[in-house]
Amino acid sequence: MEESEKFIGVILAVDFGSRKSGLAICDPDRRVAVGVGHLEKSGRALARAVFSIAREKGAESVLVGSPPPGAKNSEHVIAGANKLCDALKKRGIEILRWDEGYTTAEALRAKKHYGGKSKPKKMWIDEASAVLILQSYLTNYKNYLESAVAERNIHDLT
Repeated sequence: MEESEKFIGVILAVDFGSRKSGLAICDPDRRVAVGVGHLEKSGRALARAVFSIAREKGAESVLVGSPPPGAKNSEHVIAGANKLCDALKKRGIEILRWDEGYTTAEALRAKKHYGGKSKPKKMWIDEASAVLILQSYLTNYKNYLESAVAERNIHDLT
């Protein structure tokens, strides 16, 4: 199976938070990410809910955002995200990790830019962050595949 053939199927993304986690999902062709809400759960309850949603939506993988080192509460969030990943792996879910790289701040800026108030306590922020994490993953992986294919084609010509 070629690497580009592996890049199909639904992914459920989680912007993990200790109290709230945002969710997003992509289409089976992995072109676009859309929000699917948020969960106000933690620990085992969060893992069960994410597993259930992944199965309901037909997700083959779960992408969990990881904060960059040094970000506010990053050690606590990373530890919680790792526990979530471990619980999902035990249930047979493929886990993908991706740098969430200040997606909450980016979501707030976008909301403010388009005329909304940027109060971070609103529930939409977690969902919007999950969308940004997943779309970043999809775009970066697609670019990687395209460059790998182009490099292979150049190599075949020589």
